[in-house]
Amino acid sequence: MNTKQYGYAMAGAYDLLNDGIDHAKWADFIEECIRRFSDIPVKNICETACGTGSMACELAKRGYNITASDISEDMLTSAEMKARQMGLSILFVLQDMRYTKMFSQKDLVLCLLDSMNYLTKREDIVSAFESVHTSLKDGGLFIFDMNSKFKFENIYADNSYILESENIYCGWENFYNPKTKICDFYLSIFSQDKDLNYVRCDEHQREKMYTVKQMKSIIKETGFTLCGIYSGFDFSSGDENCDERLYYILKK
Repeated sequence: MNTKQYGYAMAGAYDLLNDGIDHAKWADFIEECIRRFSDIPVKNICETACGTGSMACELAKRGYNITASDISEDMLTSAEMKARQMGLSILFVLQDMRYTKMFSQKDLVLCLLDSMNYLTKREDIVSAFESVHTSLKDGGLFIFDMNSKFKFENIYADNSYILESENIYCGWENFYNPKTKICDFYLSIFSQDKDLNYVRCDEHQREKMYTVKQMKSIIKETGFTLCGIYSGFDFSSGDENCDERLYYILKK
């Protein structure tokens, strides 16, 4: 049994855990956000906490210039392999989303799949927002999503899940602390090696629940304008008490 830093075990199971996500539909939503809210044309995009690069690849296929970063070398290795297999040119960068730095300002910055929830201290959220603000052109958008109060209290809670696909099996246990608003995830991932033997690797992850009120305070503090908070790709108004995921659209 191996226990490694973030991403070591998860990289191989990441796409399994997110199997139900329609990245093409999500990209359509992003492009509609650009049409509705961006004050500038969008060609150059930065995606922080890109994971295994599925969204970066989807947007690159649509002709955008993509820079994608993650804190996990293993995630980036999987992402680079995915892009190479698709014949896509994407710049992947090993970088902490709290300290995003770009060689040039971007037209749009993305942070998807509840990556912001992984920042369990308010000052880290502020740092991430300030870094994005610096990396973004005036009139550009910052789009991110977060798991909601409802999801932490009802879907995560203290529940356990089993996920499996060809060559990968994942056991997932949650422990949510309603006082600290932090949920600890304990994952045991079994995957086949080249000899077809199953190898176990354990990983611990942690997310924090932030209320809409808290996020609005941070948005104002870091100089962004809030364009909207939505519950889905149809631009329905988001409600943290009944929607699992909230999509935030900010403008610099």
